[in-house]
Amino acid sequence: MSNETKQPMSFNPEVKKDRRISPLWILPILTLILAGWLLAKAVHDAGQRVQIYFSDAQGLIAGRTTIRYQGLEVGMIRDINLSKDLSNIYVDADIYPEATKLLGEDTKFWLVKPSASLSGISGLDALVSGNYVSIYPATETSNSKTKFQALDTAPAELAANDGLTVTLKARDLGGISVGSKIVYKKIPIGEVYSFKLNEDAESVLIKASIEQQFSHIITDKSRFWNVSGIGANVGFQGVDIRLESLSAILAGAIAVDSPDSGAPVEKGTSFKLYRDLKTAGRGIPISITLPDNSNLKANGSPIVYRGLEIGQINNLALNDDRDSIIASASIEPAFSDMLNEGTLFLLEEAKVSLSGVENLSNLITGNFLTLVPGTGGKARQFDAIKQDEFDRVKAKSISIRLLSENSFGLEPGSSVLYRGIPVGSLTSVELVDDNVAMDIAIDIEYRNLIRTQNRFYVTGSATAELTKAGLNVTVPPAKQLLTGSISFVSEGKTTERVEFPLFQTKSLAELAKHNQSGSMKLVLFANELPPIQEGSPILYRNMQVGSVTDFSLVDGGVYINTSIDNRYKHLITPQTVFWNRSGVEVEASLSGVSVKAAPLKTLIDGGIAFDSMPGIENKTGKKWKLYQDFNDARKFGASVQLVTTTTDQQVTKGMPIKDQGVKVGEVMLTLPDFTHERVEITARILPEYVEQIANSDAYFWLVKPEFGLSGVKNLNALVSQYIAVEPGNGKTQKQFKLFDFPKVENGIEFTLQSENRGSVKEGTPILYRDIEIGRVTDVELGPFADRVISTFQIKPEFAYLVRANSVFWNVSGVDVQIGLSGASIKAGTMDSLIRGGVTFSTPEGTELQPRASEGQSFYLNQSGDPKWKEWRTAIPAP
Repeated sequence: MSNETKQPMSFNPEVKKDRRISPLWILPILTLILAGWLLAKAVHDAGQRVQIYFSDAQGLIAGRTTIRYQGLEVGMIRDINLSKDLSNIYVDADIYPEATKLLGEDTKFWLVKPSASLSGISGLDALVSGNYVSIYPATETSNSKTKFQALDTAPAELAANDGLTVTLKARDLGGISVGSKIVYKKIPIGEVYSFKLNEDAESVLIKASIEQQFSHIITDKSRFWNVSGIGANVGFQGVDIRLESLSAILAGAIAVDSPDSGAPVEKGTSFKLYRDLKTAGRGIPISITLPDNSNLKANGSPIVYRGLEIGQINNLALNDDRDSIIASASIEPAFSDMLNEGTLFLLEEAKVSLSGVENLSNLITGNFLTLVPGTGGKARQFDAIKQDEFDRVKAKSISIRLLSENSFGLEPGSSVLYRGIPVGSLTSVELVDDNVAMDIAIDIEYRNLIRTQNRFYVTGSATAELTKAGLNVTVPPAKQLLTGSISFVSEGKTTERVEFPLFQTKSLAELAKHNQSGSMKLVLFANELPPIQEGSPILYRNMQVGSVTDFSLVDGGVYINTSIDNRYKHLITPQTVFWNRSGVEVEASLSGVSVKAAPLKTLIDGGIAFDSMPGIENKTGKKWKLYQDFNDARKFGASVQLVTTTTDQQVTKGMPIKDQGVKVGEVMLTLPDFTHERVEITARILPEYVEQIANSDAYFWLVKPEFGLSGVKNLNALVSQYIAVEPGNGKTQKQFKLFDFPKVENGIEFTLQSENRGSVKEGTPILYRDIEIGRVTDVELGPFADRVISTFQIKPEFAYLVRANSVFWNVSGVDVQIGLSGASIKAGTMDSLIRGGVTFSTPEGTELQPRASEGQSFYLNQSGDPKWKEWRTAIPAP
């Protein structure tokens, strides 16, 4: 065996670095991830941090007091701090992310806590969960505002969104408070949520909310009244004391009632809050015109129908003219079918006389009204009448007037007898022109007794008459001795005559029989005695129908007594006109001379003529008016007043008024008005043209000759100027403006504004390329006196030329400008130099502007830019 020496083996280990993550790091990494997630979740769940300021911290607990929206938790109060100025406290609160959309500029917060009052219990859920802060969302979401002031109570918007909101206006708050109930038939349908003083500090505005399910009850006819406390009423049935519910007495309440005919109202509608039920006038409102001395109470006088009270008077006031008394009343809706055009209200008043006693209790309780139903359409305005007038209306009587020199002791209510049977009554006694006028009512069933030869005389007193047969003594019944009466004799033909003389005795009435059978007496009035005498004839179309009996002087003129034969008295009508027919009538005009000679008898004795001419003033008081002649009578159709517009209008007495060359009137009088620096013109329109001329659409202008390069107009005015008129179809009118130019028919009206009036005046023409297409109709100061406003009219066929951007300038007179470079003289056309003018043009180079709307105002430049005259804008005709 060989000995081999073993060499030791050499080993070099290879060391490699392990770059993998050790499993021991997994747990710390997961811990960091979990912590980050929890942090992110905490930040996310925190939402929006806001500060809310409260007046005190009562009921607030950091970390426990929640913020809720409609019962859902949307945030939490995290911290409570005292403000730096120690005036209030504020809380830091987190609004959860899903609720941040509730935040905005007008978000509202308030503390909800349980409270109890007479009007009810609120915040009851806070007893279980504790106090919480409620939120009312903003109208627009915004996260820019983070500080809010908490409200003391729930906002008004919250109540408004729950139903129909109304505003009640009252003189004072009374017993009403926030939370007071609105009741309908004793059922609460809403409540008051706020109140405040009106801006004028004269009334109180109360805002209330009506529950949605009851909103249909409130209509435009609804009446609200205060039912707080205790109410009492004293009436025909004694003393009525009303007690509302205990809550209404203590906490206040408002009642409402709505008639069936009302229409629905919108949110925020205003109503008047009455102080009680009586003042509210619950029912259908009506107005009644009362006679004087009605002795009705302004608040509470009843309205009765068949003994049942169906309404009452709420207020008494004078009408706008202060000549009558208007009662505001209300009628129960159940009787609305009786409020018709023919319905009357009878004033029931106490009456004590020798003939009896009526309504004696009214002396204590006051008068009242009785409804007398009628027929016709629906009405809300009525008249109240007294018993005498009601008896006449109810009986459908006819009214007759008796004239005498004495009242003979007769009073309203005295009977009118025919053969001892009452057929009417005396309704009124009054003085008229130094005579006693008595109005009597004759029952319609006896109207056939009213005849042409009726003679009325006084009865009712014992009389003794000595005749050839002996002493005749007449003693009427006892009632007639006490009240007096009127009797009459019915003779002649049936007539519609409504005025008769009243004789003192039957004997005087019989004596007048002869005088009445022969002729009819008429009294004429004249300013001076015409050339007539006793016996002068009265002519109707040149035929004698009567004569002058005598005449007498009176203050201001002459009374002429005439007699018309009965067979011709039918010729006397309400349109009859009398004029002097004495001598020869001569009428001279441009067309020639007209001579009319009266009949020979009137040439010698003088005379009076008459005929029927509608539209002429034919009486002075109750006397017939006597005109100087026929032409003078025809002038007195209708009187109108013309007012001049400028100081250069020369109008004289006698100047004719023409329509298309036909004379329709004449100037009667011109008087200066020094106050207004103008002339007032009195003119008469001929009777046959009154309806067409004396109305609001008529247009008067003074016709003058016009000279220009285009020729001469109105050449006939060189000899005699006149006033032209364009008739109209409007309402009757007595005063008109006298213009200097004809009317622009159907003209389109615009206005110009300028610093000064310049040469612009009424009648100044409006020119377009030197063609007259309109004229200025009025020039006046602006409402603030800082400008002159000129109104002009454009003829309809040229209205399309006036565009929204048209430029106007004055072309009147001559413009002279002197400078270092010399003198520049600019002049318009010859017509513009004489008459003045305003021209206009439309800019070119841009899109054609639309037509100017009627009434549009433009600026009037004092002079025109030369480039304006170069504009050639094409304007297509419509």
